Amino acid sequence: MADNQSRDIKIEAKQDFLKSLASNVSPITAVSELIWNGFDAGAQHVKVILEPNDLNGLYAIRVSDDGEGIDRSKVDALFGGLGDSWKAKSHRFKGRTLHGKNGRGRFRAFALGECVEWRTTYLDGNTPKTYTITGRASQLTGFRASPPLDAETTILGTEVVIENLDSHFPSLTKDSAHLEITKQFAAYLTECPGLVLYYNGVKIDPASVQSYKEDFHLGDIGLRSGKRVPVSITIIEWAVQTDRVFELCDKAGVSLHEVVVGPQIKAPGYHFTVYVKSDHFRDLDKENLLGLPDLNQDVSDILSVVKAKVKEHFRLRTLQHRSETIQRWKDEKIYPYEDKIEVNASEQIERQVFDILAVNVEDHLPSFDEAPSKSKRFTFRLLAQAIRENPDSVRTIMDEVLNLKKDEQDDLATLLQKTTLSKIITSARIVADRLNFVEALSDLLFNKESKKQLLERDQLHKALEVESWIFKEDFNLAGSEKTLEDALAIHIAKLGKREDDESDLTDPVLREDDKGGRIDLMLARSMQPTQGSHEYLVVELKRPKQKINSEVLGQIKSYAFAVAKDSRFDQKRTKWTFMVVSNEMDEFARLESRQKDRPEGVVFQSDDSSITVWAKTWSEILNDARARLNFFSQQLDYQADSDSELDYLKRAHSKYIPEDLAELATGVSACADRES
Repeated sequence: MADNQSRDIKIEAKQDFLKSLASNVSPITAVSELIWNGFDAGAQHVKVILEPNDLNGLYAIRVSDDGEGIDRSKVDALFGGLGDSWKAKSHRFKGRTLHGKNGRGRFRAFALGECVEWRTTYLDGNTPKTYTITGRASQLTGFRASPPLDAETTILGTEVVIENLDSHFPSLTKDSAHLEITKQFAAYLTECPGLVLYYNGVKIDPASVQSYKEDFHLGDIGLRSGKRVPVSITIIEWAVQTDRVFELCDKAGVSLHEVVVGPQIKAPGYHFTVYVKSDHFRDLDKENLLGLPDLNQDVSDILSVVKAKVKEHFRLRTLQHRSETIQRWKDEKIYPYEDKIEVNASEQIERQVFDILAVNVEDHLPSFDEAPSKSKRFTFRLLAQAIRENPDSVRTIMDEVLNLKKDEQDDLATLLQKTTLSKIITSARIVADRLNFVEALSDLLFNKESKKQLLERDQLHKALEVESWIFKEDFNLAGSEKTLEDALAIHIAKLGKREDDESDLTDPVLREDDKGGRIDLMLARSMQPTQGSHEYLVVELKRPKQKINSEVLGQIKSYAFAVAKDSRFDQKRTKWTFMVVSNEMDEFARLESRQKDRPEGVVFQSDDSSITVWAKTWSEILNDARARLNFFSQQLDYQADSDSELDYLKRAHSKYIPEDLAELATGVSACADRES
């Protein structure tokens, strides 16, 4: 067929196989293959243009170059062959190492869209000619080349146009795409400084996003296969966040395969790529040994040596960074330690701990660097003092603060604009203390041994005086172990005594049997519902082995009735709740507490609801408290355990709850505690 006619180019391969070549790549990889094709064709300039549509999506993708173009007389070999690329035989073109080798790169374009067209201009003798090659993803077994025409320009090169895109490809348009392209071509563009690459109008300049670059020649590395191969590496530290990878390249820096660095190399705070360069990788790639799921043994041997060098590099970089930072602090006169000729071992360790923590503070908290010198100096002095006096706490706090995600850091910063860190910590501490007390109280009341020794008056009552929240959240302690006369005095004091009031507060408040009454705990509402009105909660505590029965219910009701009939109480503006609590109820009390049209637990309620009497077991009180604290427990991710319960009892209630009783209840051995 004459060259001045259209030509169909057949490919001897199955459609499914060719489709797999087009589909098993990411959009960035597909675009990168087209860029490599341009440089392999001898281009000095390659441009990627993302052409938008009216909906802010992508209409087309264009990749143009000023290379040699595609010779029309060689189009059958170039587009019809598979696995026998001219690049695999030549290796180099115009002094550059070639990237392609298997003749499969052109199929990568179909990972992006249905229609792909190569518009190319080449030299036919001394005459510039132009023509197009078109292909469709639905018919990958063939391409069609148009007749060559005289070109209207002398500028050679090829433009690949991809239309009918499969998606909007946000991965190609977001900011990280520019960085990904930069990473892939950084080593190659560095090795060939005359080459220019543009991605969507922005020049790819590896130096613009690099914070540091260093080359190392590792010499000949001995492999277990018996070979010795020369290897060099380039470590590029990026100024922006990126994944850490080894790029396996040929000697000229052409990337052939990518391997994730993995957790063996720590280097906290550094974002980097290691370009491992050796022509041995190209030999392995020709045999398809680089892309295996498991690393080839030669690759593993090389990376073992490379990893050791990279670890050493970042250890020295960390020390260098720390040294430079500390010297800057000294120049700013905010470093909390004086220069001394001799520093003892203890202070030397203290300084080293401070240096590590302080450098992390500056690296992870950008606002710190913007703070005034006076503020930074004060912060460093506090940090140094904390390290000296309580190093374990400092380590825990710093770990938590520095590991906060960005949105969590923003949340903390927003909170600190409205409140103080001290108050945030205090609030969290209150919740944790309450969680510990609920479980510790449960142990004290229900542990078979501890409940025998628990004293109602001297221990249980005293502890509950400072933990009155467990009964009702909005009530505070108003009195304990008071007679009803004292309760009346407290009540009238809150109402305000009138000048014409001649009542004697010493007159007893009597029950129906003309006996006085004693109140275990009297709680007053911390915030009154309306001006001039008051609410009280009276709690009668029974020792664990005393069940709530008819006698106990009669006692608590008599307290309630005594208040109800006493004219000195302002029944219209005062609400009283009486509650009796013990470990168990008998069957009579259980039936009394489950009456129709009343909340479970109410054994009496006056018609105007000014007086209510409750009977509750400790398990109900504890479960109610757990339910109220459950949300906070989940948000804090805090669970009380035996050690934390015992620690709280010792810290808050050691005056009333002996240590041996606390240990008995929580099941923590005193000996084990001391040994730990």
